[in-house]
Amino acid sequence: MYSKLAERLRFSLEPVAIWFTDEKPEGALQFEEGKRGCIAERLISSSEGKVSAFDKKTYGCVGGGVGICFGDTFTKDNEPIECRLSTGDEALKKTGKTYKTSLGHGERFFATPEVVAEWRASFPYIETPKKYVVFRPLSMAEESNPPDIVFMFADPDQLSALVILSGFRRGDIVNAVAPFVAACQTIALACKEIGNERPKGVIGFFDLAQRHRIPRDLLSYTVPYTMYKEIEKNTEDGCLTEKMWEMIVVPPDIR
Repeated sequence: MYSKLAERLRFSLEPVAIWFTDEKPEGALQFEEGKRGCIAERLISSSEGKVSAFDKKTYGCVGGGVGICFGDTFTKDNEPIECRLSTGDEALKKTGKTYKTSLGHGERFFATPEVVAEWRASFPYIETPKKYVVFRPLSMAEESNPPDIVFMFADPDQLSALVILSGFRRGDIVNAVAPFVAACQTIALACKEIGNERPKGVIGFFDLAQRHRIPRDLLSYTVPYTMYKEIEKNTEDGCLTEKMWEMIVVPPDIR
C-alpha cells in the first residue's frame, strides 16, 4: 500500500499496519507460549520489514496483552500491576501479597498502589473476538484488505503535522490525546476510537521503560485506519503543501 503521507513526512521508521484477524500469516514471528516478550520491540521490527502475529497465549507480557486488545490480562494473569507501576516490593509488602519474583523499587510511574488502581480502572479494556493480532509494515498492506489500526513513529515536526492534519476538515481544537499508558497500549486506545464520527489520534510511547528502544526524538501516533485515510487525503491540500513545511524538511543550505 502506497502512503503519500509517509512520503511527504519522510518518516525514519515505516508506519505499522495492525489487523485483528482469524488468519496468521505464513512465516510470521510469534513469541513462544509462556515466554516473556515485548510488543513495543515487535512494533519496531515491523516498521523495519518484519511480520509478527500474537494470540491469547503469545502476547509476551501482561501489559502487552492489554495493549493489543486481549482484554484485562492484568487480572487474567494475576499481575500485581498496582505494585509494579508504583513502589515495587515496598508496595507488595504493604498489601500482604507475594509474587514469583522481586519487583525491586517498582517503576515509580505512580505514587502509590491506590493511584495505580485508579489508572487501571479507567483503562478501556477491549477484548478482540479475533484469534490473532498481526503487525506488518504499512507498505505490505493491500487496499483489498486494509488494516484496522495504523501506528506511526514521528519526530516533533512530523507529529505537529499529524495533529494539524487530523483536524484539517473538522475544525476541532482537540484532534489528539496524550494519555500515559505503556508503549504498546495506544493500540487499544486507538481501537476504542474505531467507529467514532470524529476519532482522535493517540500520541504515545511516553513509557520510560521502553524509550530506550527508539531514537530519542521519536514518539508515536496511533489511529484507526479510517482516520489514517482522512489524514492521508489532507496531505493533498493541507499545510504540507506550503512553504512553511518546506522550510522544516529542506536543509537551509540547499533551499
